[in-house]
Amino acid sequence: MLQPGFATMSTSTSSTTKLDSTGRVVLPSEVRKRLRLAAGARFHVEVVADRIELTLEAPAEPALVRKAGRLVLAAAGEQLDAAAAIRDERRAQATRARRR
Repeated sequence: MLQPGFATMSTSTSSTTKLDSTGRVVLPSEVRKRLRLAAGARFHVEVVADRIELTLEAPAEPALVRKAGRLVLAAAGEQLDAAAAIRDERRAQATRARRR
């Protein structure tokens, strides 16, 4: 099951991959593109009967970083409500300013 905010597939996709000698499985390019997966995506792994199910974990909140005096979103490769993130950062700045 996909978490809210993640891409959904209207049709199923099936392909074959194999386990390498260190236990890694590579997700086929088509799957990664359809789900907009980026390096570092995290999954919950569950064995159900004779199947292995991978479920995307909810992404961590991306951070705002200051570059050249401006607040920008740190690259995360995931969808984000940028306006909400900026509002939250501005509130935090206002709170810090009031404490001074």
